[in-house]
Amino acid sequence: MKIAIIGMGTAGVSVLKELVKSDQFNQMQIDVYDNPKNMGQGVPFQNDSDQLLINLPAAEMSLNLDNHREFYEWYENQSTFKFSNPKYLPRFIFGHYMKDYLQQYNLKYSNIQLVQEEVSELYIESKIGDTEVTYQVCTSKESENAQTYDVVFLCIGTLTYHDPYKLKGTPGYIQTPYPTYNTLDHVKDSDRISIIGTGLASLDVIRYVTAHHPNLPITVTSRKGHLPSVRGEMPELEFKYVTPDNFNQIKQRNFGNVPLDDAICLFLKDCATLEIPVETLVHRKQGDAIADLNYDLEHSEILGKFQSILELAKENLNWIWNSFSREDQKRFLSDYQWILKENSNPMPPQTARLIIEHIENGLIEIKSGLESVEHMDSEFQFQFKDGTSQQCDIVINATGSKTQLADLDSDDQLVLNLENRQVVQAHPLGGIQIVAETNQVISPRYGTLQNMYALGQLTNGINQSRNGVMMIVKQAVGVVHHLLDSKS
Repeated sequence: MKIAIIGMGTAGVSVLKELVKSDQFNQMQIDVYDNPKNMGQGVPFQNDSDQLLINLPAAEMSLNLDNHREFYEWYENQSTFKFSNPKYLPRFIFGHYMKDYLQQYNLKYSNIQLVQEEVSELYIESKIGDTEVTYQVCTSKESENAQTYDVVFLCIGTLTYHDPYKLKGTPGYIQTPYPTYNTLDHVKDSDRISIIGTGLASLDVIRYVTAHHPNLPITVTSRKGHLPSVRGEMPELEFKYVTPDNFNQIKQRNFGNVPLDDAICLFLKDCATLEIPVETLVHRKQGDAIADLNYDLEHSEILGKFQSILELAKENLNWIWNSFSREDQKRFLSDYQWILKENSNPMPPQTARLIIEHIENGLIEIKSGLESVEHMDSEFQFQFKDGTSQQCDIVINATGSKTQLADLDSDDQLVLNLENRQVVQAHPLGGIQIVAETNQVISPRYGTLQNMYALGQLTNGINQSRNGVMMIVKQAVGVVHHLLDSKS
């Protein structure tokens, strides 16, 4: 069995790890593809400033579902990187942990080949009238150089960043904030800097720019102006009401779907049982960054329970999400997704304290109500809802990555080619169409592709909000088991 894994970040390394563990591994020839920079680390965990911390405690993060402390144990046993406070480690350290897996496999097994080139084309070869297909992977523009595979895992990771104000290519506009240590390469010390976006990526930029740029404050702005929540004391929780059994009973009465209102009712019952004041926590933000951060720091116990139950919802969102009708999925995105987004992936408490300190010392300004950004007379003009305006020389985009195929451009050329060649098709709520239970790709030309799987953010329309490391590892375990079961 000849297998290609395209992309060697969290998903790709996790898939390889599961294949190596299998009884059929010796009958496999596995080629893994990525550029030299991201091979084994991926974009989120690429080499970058040690000021960029993982937002999850190191002891709770792992590629091993049987040992959630494996990453922390790996860190403790190595001698290359050491930090005084290892509870929250720099993000690139996790990248080296993943890369260590890949390097060990590469040295140990002759049936694993590292192809340190980006894939430019992935297409299907089949004869007219024949239902048998093979998968062709090419790293050049010449189809005769393509390699043939029986199985393909599409693990390309996050898509490129949004460009909400159509500024890409404008002098002074930095389209992506990563790696942050290159962000200021072409910035003068006298330049005025603004950051668009107040999510997790903006925190990374804040940490780096305030430490390395003399002209402060920097303005951090978005429509809402809400920073991520602060991680509380997150206990292990279980659902009593949001369960597959309860969902199955409701589906029998509702033509195979669970009405969103019924699901919300079950969720609120679970919150009531756990004494979580949902209404208070959902609407706790006052629009004052310091007050909001201090609230989270001072209510770490009850906020942690709320964050835990939302994390539990995300972990089970595959069957929850795909029980909704399309109409209710859209309504969830409109009415409830913001709650999940604002309270998921919370920042470490030490980052919150640093942000408070920076605001109080005048190093950063958090501003809400952003309506438009234009480039005029060699500077950027920001217009805000309250009628005020502001000018700057440099804009750093921290708005997050794209989710819809319709928004892609040449920076995501492989995905555009896949769509153009009818290998993949867009999901109306984001990413590509896959079978929810197996992650098999659904092609508009060939139907369900039995031996082609997609993982990670590319599947966000089906795997809504399930892009955390442990969730991707679980996807990898599931798809490899499905593949091997289908071959036995």
